[in-house]
Amino acid sequence: MGRKSIAKERRTQIMEAFYRCTIEHGLSGATIRKIAGKAGLLPSTLHHYFKSRDEIIEEAVIYFTDMIFNDFNARMAEISDKEDKLSSGIEFIFSKGMINQEYTGFFLECCVAARNNNRIKQTIALLFRRFRQAIISHFEQVEGFEKLAIKDRQMLAAMIVGLHEGIELQWFADSSSVSLDKALESTLSLIRFFIQDRISIKNTD
Repeated sequence: MGRKSIAKERRTQIMEAFYRCTIEHGLSGATIRKIAGKAGLLPSTLHHYFKSRDEIIEEAVIYFTDMIFNDFNARMAEISDKEDKLSSGIEFIFSKGMINQEYTGFFLECCVAARNNNRIKQTIALLFRRFRQAIISHFEQVEGFEKLAIKDRQMLAAMIVGLHEGIELQWFADSSSVSLDKALESTLSLIRFFIQDRISIKNTD
């Protein structure tokens, strides 16, 4: 049990060191030697825990995604009012908790790595599937959402993820020209319109 605990601790230590190196030097500069140095380990030691840097990338994406989702779920669990859940959920998506220079920069670097590595691409795809599913699960508590067809629920989730990613990229490139508060306000309006419009169409069928 002790060995497994130490191995898990070391792997976490390495992933966090990789994250810091990527933020400071970019993905191309986050070498095994630099990652090891940041983690306080010998380069040869890293290979006891990860076969390659690509494997570190794959697991790091999942590790940091889990951190964000766990934070989101914990915050939403504290809210009982349905309307507050809707506003607070979308507010979190467009908050500095999900959109900031470090997280966004790290994610973009990993997306670049995914261009030439199918396993990393699959990990990124899994991240987006989890993101869409988290939105759907969260919205099941929002009034009117349960009346939507499954395909409409999926479309709404995909739309929100698309808005988030587009705003995040624009904000990262030029934060002075993109307001996260305005993005939040517009997204809430679109969500309410989408739900009401789909319910209206269903009622007239």
